[in-house]
Amino acid sequence: MPHVSANVHVSRPADEIFSFLRDPRNLAEWSSSIDRVIEGPVSAELGDEYTCKFPGRRRAHRLRCTASSPVEYLVFRCAGMWTPLGRHSPELEFRLSPGRLGTTVTVSVKPHLDGGMIILAPFVTMAWRRDLPAELQSLAELLSGGDGAGHAEDGRGAVPSVGWLS
Repeated sequence: MPHVSANVHVSRPADEIFSFLRDPRNLAEWSSSIDRVIEGPVSAELGDEYTCKFPGRRRAHRLRCTASSPVEYLVFRCAGMWTPLGRHSPELEFRLSPGRLGTTVTVSVKPHLDGGMIILAPFVTMAWRRDLPAELQSLAELLSGGDGAGHAEDGRGAVPSVGWLS
């Protein structure tokens, strides 16, 4: 399956960023993939489930915390968003790497596809590749108080990379 990653540097300590990310309600503030989280615990722990709405979808879907290692690693996976062609179950993986001037946040999206959706993998990947850098830049600006302090190590903004999982 394809996956897309991007990273951005945020001038904040890793524990503050992790605390923000582990509340799934905050996803809607910076990610275009989540419209809102309707119900669930305030802070994600391994196995916690949330009910959320995705843009353009009428039904609510489940979002589950599938991995959590405080201050460094967090994963949320959506339970099969149905389409007439098959299911799309995106997984959002967050890795935090603290440094002396802040934290590098790497977000990887793994769109698990089945049925006819598999033939659309290049298009799904293209959409995530297009959207993820801008979303990560929004996250950095939000966490930096809107002062534009979020940037990639080379100063160009969030930079995506695309790979394939075996």
